[in-house]
Amino acid sequence: MGGVVDEEGIARKFWIKFRNDSVVAMYTPFLVCLASGKLDSDAFLHCISQDVHFLKAFSQAYEIADDCADDDEDKDAIRKMRKLVIEALRMRDDAVRDWGFDLPKEIPYNSATSKYTDFLLATASGKTATPFEKTKVAAYTLAAIAPYMRFYAFISNEIQTLLDPNDDSHKYKKWIDSYSSQSFEASALQNEDLLDKLSISLTGEELEILEKVYHQATKLEVDFFYAQPVVQQTIVPLCRVHDHAKYHLTVFCDFDMTCTPIDSSALLAEIAIVTAPKIDLNASETQLVRMSSTDLKNTWGVLSTQYTEELEKCMESIVPSETVEKFNYEGLCKALEQLSDFEKRANSRVVQSGVLKGLNLEDIKRAGQGLILQDGCTGFFQKILKNDNLKADVNVLSYCWCGDFIKSAFSSVAMKFFAINKGEGRSPLISFIQCLRIPTCWRMIREWGLLPLSYIYEYVICFHTVGMAISLDQHFQQVMDDRLDNGHGISLLGDLGVVRVYSNELAYEESISTGEIIKKMESAMEKLQAFKDILKEGCSNDMEHLTVYIGGSIGDLLCLLEADIGIVIGSSLNLRRLGDQFGVSFVPLFSGLVKKQQQLIEGGSPNWKGLSGTLYTVSSWTEINAFILGS
Repeated sequence: MGGVVDEEGIARKFWIKFRNDSVVAMYTPFLVCLASGKLDSDAFLHCISQDVHFLKAFSQAYEIADDCADDDEDKDAIRKMRKLVIEALRMRDDAVRDWGFDLPKEIPYNSATSKYTDFLLATASGKTATPFEKTKVAAYTLAAIAPYMRFYAFISNEIQTLLDPNDDSHKYKKWIDSYSSQSFEASALQNEDLLDKLSISLTGEELEILEKVYHQATKLEVDFFYAQPVVQQTIVPLCRVHDHAKYHLTVFCDFDMTCTPIDSSALLAEIAIVTAPKIDLNASETQLVRMSSTDLKNTWGVLSTQYTEELEKCMESIVPSETVEKFNYEGLCKALEQLSDFEKRANSRVVQSGVLKGLNLEDIKRAGQGLILQDGCTGFFQKILKNDNLKADVNVLSYCWCGDFIKSAFSSVAMKFFAINKGEGRSPLISFIQCLRIPTCWRMIREWGLLPLSYIYEYVICFHTVGMAISLDQHFQQVMDDRLDNGHGISLLGDLGVVRVYSNELAYEESISTGEIIKKMESAMEKLQAFKDILKEGCSNDMEHLTVYIGGSIGDLLCLLEADIGIVIGSSLNLRRLGDQFGVSFVPLFSGLVKKQQQLIEGGSPNWKGLSGTLYTVSSWTEINAFILGS
């Protein structure tokens, strides 16, 4: 019985799932330079000359797939695609001349090219997976080719949107036109349609193999573009092109709706509701009087509705009726001062309501450790902090009511492993030892610097020497708790760097919240002041800050604009609405980088400057990672 295939087709499903890998390639020096029209001609020729090797491999792979297919209609479709490849190979020199270039007579293999073609031909010969029927080879082969064609169609269309259709001066316009053409799209669809058809009869296990083949081919295609030699000065990746001797990279980011997909206030309220008694308890039965879960749920519902309604009224009152012609920072500050008063009133209502009373600190930490951050967020921080060659700081500025929640959310993979297993009734020491028995966990612990080697040796040796002694197990748990609570715990991404968290805090009595909020950061103005204070304290006299602020809410606007590079993630309507009215320009990051590359003068430096009135927009942390850190 065949596996279940999505109605939209397996090829489309795979493309959507792994699209972010292709987005990463957009930010390679090669493609940013190409999109700008300023790519060195030798670099371009080096890249397109490899097409000959790709086309030869495609022809050979299609021939093998034809031999493996057992349906005459499928065979005919494969032969037609192979014929198109052979024709493209025959006309390659003419096509390149039409683009305004001449291919070299001898075309050596690029190592990244050979990795892709070797993988393709190994797949076609049935060597890349567990043994399977010969008839399945055709599907696997097409899955190894489909990402190549879809990627070229995708990237060329992305670049095409940046070009002026009436301007033919772009050096690589004909190349872009060729891959964004309807005929190339038709060829890509032909390959994908046949892949969809051949995948219908596959079992669930075979579909998993198909997905792995598609994903590996996608990654190899991305690697190909990262491997392209570019000797000219480029705008990306930021960590490699900025002057390390002169600038210290300082990264700021918001937490709610930036690192997380949901608002932390709603999560804290949910913790309160879930852990509350079903009926009211009086003071003699518990230290702090708590509302019942039903009353808490109703009270929170009223607070949420009131907040939403009053926010809309406040926005209507502060947004000017007419859009200003120029960026008006002073006007924006005055508007946000009014919004600050609203935020403070809303927090006071929360305190007065008592919804945060009686929360257990351990419940908050466990919820934080179990929180799934935005895809790519944790990986970005881990990479930036473990980079020995990069002088960088990371600071989280948040309106969140509880800094402990944020710190726990940034806890390491190993810490999360402990929290999960502890909930299942296993001792933390046993969990740790079991973790070390998993090669992937061990590699992550050592590579990411999640625990010093001395800790690992200490507990492994003790485990084998004295067994599972209760005292040792308790000591181990205490060490883990201390690392979450003290200065080390603020890092929570390993000992190689620190994520500093600046936010409000809940007040506690013996680890139970009193319902009060220790207010440190309630408004855009206070967030901006924290931003400025950190910059004053954090850099030596002989270095300057290069600041990046990543945010997604209206309270981030001032910090986003003050930073040298302000990156907006997500789609906050209020942020866009207020920004638009005060002349803020929102530019897709890739488009902005292409323009910067066009303006870059050889021998000069990128002109990143705060208060320009321009903010860059992204849809995911993948883009941020690709821009700042690269591969």
